[in-house]
Amino acid sequence: MCLSRKALEKESKKSDKWFSSLQYLHCNINDLSIPDSFLDTGSEFGGINDPAIHALGWKIDEPSDFAIKGNSKHITDSLGWYMDMPVTMKDKEGKTVTIIGNFVCIDNGEPELMLFLDMSNIRKLQGVSEPNKNQFRIKFHGKIYVIPTYSKAPVAKDLPKKEQAKHLPIPLA
Repeated sequence: MCLSRKALEKESKKSDKWFSSLQYLHCNINDLSIPDSFLDTGSEFGGINDPAIHALGWKIDEPSDFAIKGNSKHITDSLGWYMDMPVTMKDKEGKTVTIIGNFVCIDNGEPELMLFLDMSNIRKLQGVSEPNKNQFRIKFHGKIYVIPTYSKAPVAKDLPKKEQAKHLPIPLA
């Protein structure tokens, strides 16, 4: 598919907006630390990537074979489901909170460990993301926990060579 420059810019802005809206948090699965886990309020299922599963040494619970077009412009392949997966995080007071959920394993082509919590996990916990306060409040067994989150600054993209040339200083003769 070939997109016009305007369409590409629009798609890029949409993707950048999604990335900049993510709230990151530190999670663990067993003894595996996944520091850049994130809340994806636009997704209907949680996910974990292949390198994280390999680090855990787990086998797939339920096979799957479908492509996922996420909230960004990337399309990833599903590799299988992991059922009743325990994910732990610490609240602001240092107390450990463990949630259990079903997560799809994806091949996102990245070597870094990745885990994301989806809308069903967030709803189940009556979660409220508060990006202005860098926190995620969850209600679990009648108690409210405040989980610290953080945002990542957007990475500046290199301008195309034509655009760079427009912004070069003009030498004085």
